[in-house]
Parts: sequence; structure tokens; C-alpha cells
Amino acid sequence: MALTASPRRAFLASLGCAKNLVDSEVMLGRLAGDGWQVAASAADADTIIVNTCAFIDPAKAESTEVILEYAQSKRADQRLIVAGCLAQRYGAQLRELIPEIDAVVGTGAFPKIAEIIAEAERGMRPLHLEDRDAYVERLGFLPRMVTTPRATAYLKISEGCNHTCSFCIIPTLRGRGKSRTIASLVDEARALAGGGVRELVLVAQDSSDYGRDIGLRDGLARLIEALEDVDGIRWIRILYLYPTSVTPAIIAAMRASSKVLAYVDMPLQHSHPDVLKAMHRPPQPERYLELFAALRAALPDATIRSTFIIGFPGESEAHFKHLLTFLERARLDRVGFFAYSREEGTRAYDAAAQVPANVKRRRVAEARDAQRRISKSIDAARVGERVDVLVEGKRLLSASSALRKLGLPRLCAVGRSQREAPGVDGLVYLPGEHHQGEFVAATIAGHTDFDRVAMLGVGA
Repeated sequence: MALTASPRRAFLASLGCAKNLVDSEVMLGRLAGDGWQVAASAADADTIIVNTCAFIDPAKAESTEVILEYAQSKRADQRLIVAGCLAQRYGAQLRELIPEIDAVVGTGAFPKIAEIIAEAERGMRPLHLEDRDAYVERLGFLPRMVTTPRATAYLKISEGCNHTCSFCIIPTLRGRGKSRTIASLVDEARALAGGGVRELVLVAQDSSDYGRDIGLRDGLARLIEALEDVDGIRWIRILYLYPTSVTPAIIAAMRASSKVLAYVDMPLQHSHPDVLKAMHRPPQPERYLELFAALRAALPDATIRSTFIIGFPGESEAHFKHLLTFLERARLDRVGFFAYSREEGTRAYDAAAQVPANVKRRRVAEARDAQRRISKSIDAARVGERVDVLVEGKRLLSASSALRKLGLPRLCAVGRSQREAPGVDGLVYLPGEHHQGEFVAATIAGHTDFDRVAMLGVGA
């Protein structure tokens, strides 16, 4: 009786953003197509893959720590593969400094993961830093192994970025903006829907710039229209719009769609014209406010999220106070604040007037406090609002949890409504037994600083 060889097993640690997660899922899908299985832990794997991030210093530090952790525990019969942005930026140095690394896979080479592992198994210690645009032009994106909670998946519509923000290393790591075709995105959306996905989250460095490089005018609007015909998809959430590339046609397409949620994620980075100019960003804060007004008029009850960098070189107390005033005027629903990270290779790296770390920390805390008051006021006004909640799982609450004081049982379901993007906006908690992937009609009954509580039914 012939013995059947056991399938090889891969463990993948994915770090960084949702766009990086899509790359990880493509790698897993390609390995699965070659007969690999996914291991639940590194100890059970023949090959360990670390898909890294290198956007800012804390991300680089985390990626390096994870690589070293797996390098130290690696067995003689295992392979360690380092992929992603840190690999693209420091691949040769990593391979030299950490001898346990068997292969380096840059941001354009990950679709060839099976072939690269085969090279590593032959002892070649390959370094692949290929053209970052090449894989975008290929239609063979599928199969892809979705790792997000059931019913939700990211759809990466383009790669790279055409902007020259002085604080950002992404164009160096990912290249210039390169859009996928509408046909390939619709095909992938249909495949995802066929696998049970009900919420598509569109991601790119600048989603509103989608299609310009391939000759599509108002490409995002045309993509929205095309995705409208994908059966099975109930929600489409668009992340990372850029303020000056959001056109009336895009807003009209969002309004006309039965699937696109009234959720706007638009990183602004600052409000003062002087700081925005130094960042190489559009110095038009009044235009930003006008755009928010247009979005709210077109998309009633829109949820608007943004992010801001605090302590950019040259940011004065007056510049920072301008930002606090802008927050009061903008009345944004959700905001993330990040202390400026000085990144080698960016234009701002050698800028004069670097802001001291203690000043950045103090300003970040002050900005968060200011926005927390605004968000709490908005959340309080939404008590009684009817929402649909996409269930993602369940949680066991401690007896002392603030959520218990809002009427929840100890064991409750958790999910997100139209107002919460995955991973950044908190959760909606609700009572009862509900299946993962189920949509539940509920009414908002209360909130904490980060989460919301809903009760079953549509309320009064």
C-alpha cells in the first residue's frame, strides 16, 4: 500500500494595514492552490511567512520583533519567509543580519510565493524585489483565502500612490498608483460573494483616484455602478478617499447605489494651510468643510471619519489650536490621531523645527480629549437610531464592564452597523444568540467612548 505524503503546512503572520492583509490572503490562496494547508501556529508549520509593515517607526519595530521571534524559535526543518513593506525597503539588510531568513519577498513578488518557497527549499535564499506594478496587470488574483470574519472581505482596487506627501514612504515601497480593471474587480467581487461575503470594503491608498492611470474618468463612480450588479453583496464600504479627488460624480454614484454605505473615510492629516503645504497636501481647510457639507447633503446621516498627524515639523501651538478649532467646526464622527513619525527617505525627514516628543504626546492627548467630547455628543444624539448589525461573533462580558450597566447580559453578540468600519470604529453589542454573518435589525440604546449597545427590534 502506497503512502501518501502529508501536505505541507504554512503559517502566516500578517502585520499592518488592510491592503497588506489582502496580499497575505492572496499568498495563502496561491499556496492552497498548490496543495498547502494553513497551520494554526508557527510550531505546526513547515514554512513561516511574516508579511511586514514599514509605514512608520512603530510598525517597523513590530515587524522586526515578530521576525526575530520566529527566527529564534525556528526549527532546522522549517523555512522563514519575510514579505511585505519592510522586506521591500530593507530586504538585503534583513537577509544579511538575520541568517534564519530563507527568502525575502517584496511588495510586487508575493503572487509568486509558492515558487519562491521552492527556491528557498533548494537553499537559494532568494531575494525578490520585482516590479511592484506587474502583478496588478495580471487577472489571476484568485483564489484568495479570506481571513476576515465571515461575511466581510476587503477588495483592493489599486496599488501604490500618486501623491507626494512629505511624511509618507508608501510610494517608495509600493510604487505609483496602479489601478486594477473594473472587470477583474467585478470578477473577484462575484467570487467573494459566492463564498458568503456580504460586505465588501474597498481599499487603496487613494480610492477616489481609482482608474485615472488607466484612462477612466471618475473611475470610482464607474466601479460603484459595476459593483451594483454583483448579487449577494449587501454592503459596500469605501475607505481612504482623498479630499481633492472626490468629485460630484463620485458623490452622486454613492448616493444612487443601493449598496454603498453612507460612510466616508477621508484622511486629512491637518487643517492649517501652512502645515498642509509643508506636508505637500492640499492647503484648503475651508474646501474640506464644504466637501463634508456636500457629502452630508447627498448622504443623509453620513458617518465621516478622518485621521490627523500631530507634531509635524514646524507645527506651532497656533497651528495646533487651529486644528482643535477645525475639529469643532467639522463635527466628525470618528477621528484617529497619530504623532508624527520621522521616516528616513521622506522629504520631511531632514526638515527643521522637529517637534519634541513630549510636546507631540501632550498635543495628541489634548486632541483626543477634544474629539472624544464631540464624538460622545454625536453618539448621545443617536440613541434610538435604527440600524442593521452585521454579527461577527460573541463576547463574554465581565461583571464590572461598563457595557453591563447599559443593560447587556453577560454573554452577548458583537458586530458592526453601517457606521462602523472593521478594526477602527469599535463594535455594536446586542443581546441574544445570533449567527456569525447574520444581519440583525436593532435600535441603539447607549454607548461607551468606543462601542455602542443595541437592543433588538426597530424601536419606535
